[in-house]
Amino acid sequence: MKKRPNVLWLMSDQHNANCSGYAGNPDVKTPNLDRIAAGGVNFTNGFANNPICSPSRICFMTGQYMHTHQLFGNDHAEYLHHNSDTLACQFRRYGYQTGLFGKSHMIRCWDEDGFEKISYTDLCDARRDDPRSTHYFKYLDDLGLADNYEEGSTKPGQEYMNNGSGYSTLPYEHSIERYTGDETLKFIEERDESRPFFIHMSFQRPHAPIAPSKEFYEMYDPSKIILPDSKHDWLENRFAGKPQHLQDQLNAGCEYPLAADEPELRRCIASYYGLISAIDMEIGRVLDRLKAMGELDNTIIFYTADHGDFAGEHGLFHKNFGLYESIQRIPFLFSWPGAPLGAVSENLVESVDLYPTLCELCNIPLPENIDGTSLVNYATAPGKDAVFCEWESFAVDLRLSSIRTENFRLVFYGDIIDGELYDRSIDPGEVNNLWNAPEYAEAKMELVMRLLDFTLNYHKKTAAVDDRKLAIGECHSPTKLLHKNGIYWSDLQTVYNTKKTWPPKS
Repeated sequence: MKKRPNVLWLMSDQHNANCSGYAGNPDVKTPNLDRIAAGGVNFTNGFANNPICSPSRICFMTGQYMHTHQLFGNDHAEYLHHNSDTLACQFRRYGYQTGLFGKSHMIRCWDEDGFEKISYTDLCDARRDDPRSTHYFKYLDDLGLADNYEEGSTKPGQEYMNNGSGYSTLPYEHSIERYTGDETLKFIEERDESRPFFIHMSFQRPHAPIAPSKEFYEMYDPSKIILPDSKHDWLENRFAGKPQHLQDQLNAGCEYPLAADEPELRRCIASYYGLISAIDMEIGRVLDRLKAMGELDNTIIFYTADHGDFAGEHGLFHKNFGLYESIQRIPFLFSWPGAPLGAVSENLVESVDLYPTLCELCNIPLPENIDGTSLVNYATAPGKDAVFCEWESFAVDLRLSSIRTENFRLVFYGDIIDGELYDRSIDPGEVNNLWNAPEYAEAKMELVMRLLDFTLNYHKKTAAVDDRKLAIGECHSPTKLLHKNGIYWSDLQTVYNTKKTWPPKS
């Protein structure tokens, strides 16, 4: 009887699709991602359906667009509505041994229903009253290293975290990347060999903190990095022609996205590349172990990110700013038993397409209400002519959305009359905004009407306002103080151990 294939779903957080060796980047070294690309299909036009962490991850896990699952917020750990049809639940239901290692940033009860084994690394996944419920934080605390945990908002003395100007205070052996690799390998070693596995190996970075361990911080010389062609969009042109509210946000001196001068931008990118290479190394450890165990050839491998990063494009760094190609386009590598080797597809594909693709490859029934399309027959099936992104921006309280076709990107800003339109056939860097160009009026109207038809009328179960309510209501919880308020664990020890502040007393 033929063995069912294993599934290894690899994800990083905020990986710009151009920042890999296989994607043609001349600087960053990613031999193991290159290896996956050589063994399968590189979908060069893969796109996230949302530009921030939690709602994007829910699109992957449900196979549903934003307006279908309606979870627009970014703080869902305590969301208590179960969903028995998540991708992990479906594979567990049909006999797969499931494990999640790293960052989930989704819905904890969904994780607990879908995954038999979980090892979290991000405090966004912890219970509010117990930061040690994040397994990696507990690991550091047990070693007396909890004050070195860097994920989350910056703390005094950690000014290097957002601009990549310094390296981590943790040696690599205790880094988030190594811990994620170790926990994944432990699961592989101890798994039930009578069942195929479904592993979600999810790295917290290269999302901030942009603070690799010392050896990876020194891996790339900032002065030798080749900056993207569109760097002048902010550094020289100051976003001329872009919507005024975007110019205002940058001119206010925002740190996120980083509106840097060129030297600062180069240093940040060098540190970002270091994190990518560290992630690549951990992926290589897992691939090598599967090969040694004779399982690699029977394993479906998918590598992606929840969203992108400017990574120097437009002269910026980070995200949470507009719906540009830099932010929406993501790595989309698929390798499966019998896949063509080293194939490249320019088909437009989206986050929601993961679910039906894995179900078809593993002969697992597809639940109802799935919006995605299987990519197994990508070479012969007609491709999509458009992909979409829907978002509620927390920074400026805007509902915005975008449509990306083969030649155009259009961004619609809710109640704001201004918008963005780019003819990518002549402007792939998306620098020259054609929103008000008379010669593009007809094309703009067609795209606007199609976008509104896709996303105009929907209800929301969670949104930015819900995140703000949670932030206010739980701001004194130990986890929130550590994660978002710049407090060190040692400063909370006495309070936490005596359980006197949660819930706060009047």
